[in-house]
Amino acid sequence: MAQEIHQNESGYLLLNKKGKVVTPQPFEDMGWSDDANPESKPLFYYDVIGVYQNGKWGVINNKGKQVAPIKYDMINYFSNGVSIVSLNGRYGAINTKGDEVISLAFQKMRALAGNVPMFVVTNNGLQGLINQKGEVILPIEYITIKWAGNKLLAAMTQKGTWHLVDYQGQLFSKEEYSDWKWNHQHKKLVLDKNGRKGMLDEVGKTEYEIKYKSFTFSDTSITVEKFPELILGDIKGEQFSSWNCDSLSFASDTLVKYYVDGKTGIASIHGKNVFFNLYDEVGEFINGLAIVKKKNTYGVCTTKGKLIVPLKFKNVKRMPTGHFWTLDKNNFTDIYSQEGKNLTYHNYDMVGEYSQGKYLVKKARKYGYLNSQLQEWIPPTYTDAESFVGPYAVVRTDDYYGVIDLEKNWVITPIIDRLKTISEGLFYFEDNQMWGTLSHDGYEWYRTDNATVEYFENGYVIMKKGGKFGLLTNKGELFLHTNYDSLNFDYLAEGRVDMYIDSTWLYKYVEEVEGEPKRDAYDKYDSVGTPHEAFTKVKMGNKYGFMDYLGRTRLTPQFEDVKFFSEGLAPFKLNNRWGFINKGDHIYLQPRYQELLPLVNNMAIAQKNNYWGVIDRDGNVIIPFKYEKIERTQFNNWYVWEKGGKKGIYKPGGVKGIYGKYQEIDDLGNDYVIVKQNEKFGLDRIDGYTSWSSQYVQIRLLRNKVWVELIKNKGDVINVFL
Repeated sequence: MAQEIHQNESGYLLLNKKGKVVTPQPFEDMGWSDDANPESKPLFYYDVIGVYQNGKWGVINNKGKQVAPIKYDMINYFSNGVSIVSLNGRYGAINTKGDEVISLAFQKMRALAGNVPMFVVTNNGLQGLINQKGEVILPIEYITIKWAGNKLLAAMTQKGTWHLVDYQGQLFSKEEYSDWKWNHQHKKLVLDKNGRKGMLDEVGKTEYEIKYKSFTFSDTSITVEKFPELILGDIKGEQFSSWNCDSLSFASDTLVKYYVDGKTGIASIHGKNVFFNLYDEVGEFINGLAIVKKKNTYGVCTTKGKLIVPLKFKNVKRMPTGHFWTLDKNNFTDIYSQEGKNLTYHNYDMVGEYSQGKYLVKKARKYGYLNSQLQEWIPPTYTDAESFVGPYAVVRTDDYYGVIDLEKNWVITPIIDRLKTISEGLFYFEDNQMWGTLSHDGYEWYRTDNATVEYFENGYVIMKKGGKFGLLTNKGELFLHTNYDSLNFDYLAEGRVDMYIDSTWLYKYVEEVEGEPKRDAYDKYDSVGTPHEAFTKVKMGNKYGFMDYLGRTRLTPQFEDVKFFSEGLAPFKLNNRWGFINKGDHIYLQPRYQELLPLVNNMAIAQKNNYWGVIDRDGNVIIPFKYEKIERTQFNNWYVWEKGGKKGIYKPGGVKGIYGKYQEIDDLGNDYVIVKQNEKFGLDRIDGYTSWSSQYVQIRLLRNKVWVELIKNKGDVINVFL
């Protein structure tokens, strides 16, 4: 037996117990190519040791006899009686006798972790698994192969998913996993499939099915976080699939989006996964294509997740033509086909969004238009141009602006210094150092040389002069002189603008043409309400009436109370009873009700004999006076509360749908309602037919208004002691 390894100026020598040199010559090094600490004393394995001479490695035994010739570029230490060696860039293995038990046929080779007598081998960038005899356990077709417990291996496929296989190379499961993690302390294998997690013990026995949100380990316990249990079905009561995820949403007529810890997946409505976590956001699929986002870049993918427009754009928009408008990082715009072909490919410096059948384009500082087939409808010849708004577009010839229509005709001859579209058929112009508004037929609505234009708001022109604001209507006419400290457009959709002078509130409706209110127009009233249908509730003393925007009294304050006008009538109170009055100050419906609300769609909620019902404008009963409370739904049905607080619903014509039996009802606007009973939710048709019985924690209607997400159980957390 060898006594020790000795190093002198000549190199490394092997001495026996008597101190006699047993190696025929000194070696440059002894040990192994994969020695983690080359400065430490070289170690024998299986009574053999590697030796290094003239740039090559070989193996000698403890008597100094050569076991493997000194020819290898690398020799690792022996494990399970076998050592990995390499020669001329190819890897194989030898035994302790120096026999090449695995031929030098691989580009890379490493021992499998876990002290398992197998080797991971690599060729052409892919990995496989062989045993010590060189027999194939797993073919060379995986990205990587790793030890995953005492009975299992994990092999990543070329798709990026993982197979679990046993030590004989047989599939442990037909499932493909997204990820996995081995917990060494507790000897547990945590599996991840599309964001849902499960757990196996060290021999591959299932401890938790793959449906959990997370597993957190401590020294003595495992914290298990559960996902909500969901059902995807339709409003008629058909169940498509069951889910363990955070939530669901509509993706297409056959696909659903599911969300897991902030990640998005796409699956069939029957629960079969299509792709998961390829993109941060996935839009709805239209004609089999969806706009997707990942790390602030956009592209377009198919229902299989395959990109047809590359994921590299700052923005992507779907055009009405079915094309995709793209904006790249250099602010170039292009149009892509539904097949993913770049149809414009930087032929233009700019391609605008599609409008009125035309794309505005710019090339070499000239503007023109493409048609829906991306043919040049008008070649780039204008020095400036806008997209079509309605049938008109502003364009500029060499010197002046004009307006063309969709027949390429001049609607306004190009003789104006500057034109800009305000809204369809209305334009802002500058000419001879003055500005104003112009209609498409050339009619000049307004002209000024004093005020300046601040901005446009839904076709209105906000102007400023001497620090004061004024307004032109969406027809271009003068609406408010520049007299106001500020303007408020919150109620512009109702045709109303609020004005302020020294914090004094005034208002005016667009259709009003009798001038503007004065600063103190409303001072004579004790209180002023909110305008509706051009009239405003006012109070003088203890009586109520109505004024107009100029502050003129329109209905003399003589009533005990009034509500706002709606559909030409306003509720008024006289002798402690309510009726309807019109704008001509004539009683339309005699005061006979304890309470009366304004009309909506010719119907109003009223109270009589301490019960609530619904009447029309003429007092005809639509819903009888027998309810504790009535509310109109946003879809013009009626919630009713019977004695004891139970809730039902009527349809608009006074047809009872569901009698008062529920804690809560939520009108979905599609002839179905979500109902609540005994703190659980269900789904009924509005005529009372039950689609889903009341047994769910929550029910949510998806965007297509046909599918529903039903939550059976909310996610919770449990602690399991080991």
